[in-house]
Amino acid sequence: MEEPTAGKNERQSSVRALDKAIRILENLTSIEEDIDLASISRRMRIPKSTMLRLLNTLKEHNLVHQDAATRRYRLGLGLIALGRAAERGFDLVQQVHPFLVDLTRETGETSSLMVLEGDSSVYVDQVVSKSLIRGQPRIGESLDLHVSSGGKVLLSAMEDMKILRILQGRILEPKTEKTITDIEILMREIQKIRELGYAVDDEEAEIGGRCVAVPLRDKSGNVIASVSVMGPTTRIRQKDFPQLAELVKAGVMKASNSLGYKAPQTQGEYV
Repeated sequence: MEEPTAGKNERQSSVRALDKAIRILENLTSIEEDIDLASISRRMRIPKSTMLRLLNTLKEHNLVHQDAATRRYRLGLGLIALGRAAERGFDLVQQVHPFLVDLTRETGETSSLMVLEGDSSVYVDQVVSKSLIRGQPRIGESLDLHVSSGGKVLLSAMEDMKILRILQGRILEPKTEKTITDIEILMREIQKIRELGYAVDDEEAEIGGRCVAVPLRDKSGNVIASVSVMGPTTRIRQKDFPQLAELVKAGVMKASNSLGYKAPQTQGEYV
C-alpha cells in the first residue's frame, strides 16, 4: 500500500532538517572561533529563522553551546560523550587488527571486521590480500544485513523475533542475482549459520567473490562483530568453504579470547 502523501512529506522534511543539522555541526567544527546567528546563517545560506530552530534543537541535546553573554555559538560538550562512545569501536579495531593480519597471512585473502550499526553491517577494519585479484571492501561501507556473510553472522546472533521485526515489511534488495531476497530462505540460512558457527557469501554481495565469516565474541559471550575472509571465486571454491571456515574460526577464537571470551568446556567447537 502506498504511503500517504502527508506522511511522505513529513518524512522528507525530517530528513532535510537532519541533513541541515549535521551540516551545522560540520561547519562549527571548521570554525576556530564562536560564531553568531547571522554569520552562520549567511555562511550556510539558511534563513535565520530556520537556523535558530535547528540551533535550539542542537542546544537541547547539548551538541551546540550558546554563550549567555555574547549569544554566539560553538560545539557543545555532548559531542565529547558521543566521541568517546565512538572511540570504543576504535578500541575494538585496535585489539582485533593483529588477528586480521594473521588471518590474511595464513589464508592469503583479505580479512575484514564488521560491526552492527542500526539495521546494517559496516566494515570498520581490514587487512588486504597481497594478490593482484582480491576482495577489498571500503572501510565505512555499509551493507544490508542479508547481503554479506558478515551481516548474516550478525543477524544469526539475534533472537528470531528481533530478526523478523527488522525485516518485517522490508524488501530484501539484491546486490547480485544470488543475493537471498526471501525472508523464509534467509531464516533457514540463519539457522544453518547457528549450527555451523560460520556464514558464507557465495557471490551474493559481488559476482566473482566469495566470503566466509565467523562471530567475534566478548567476555560475556555476546557477538559484538563478525570477522570475514574474502577472495575471488578462482581461489575460493565452494568445496573450500568448510576448510576455510575452520581457519577463520581458529583465528577468531584467539581474537575473542583476547577480549576475555572463554568457550564453555563442553563446547567442542567455536560457534
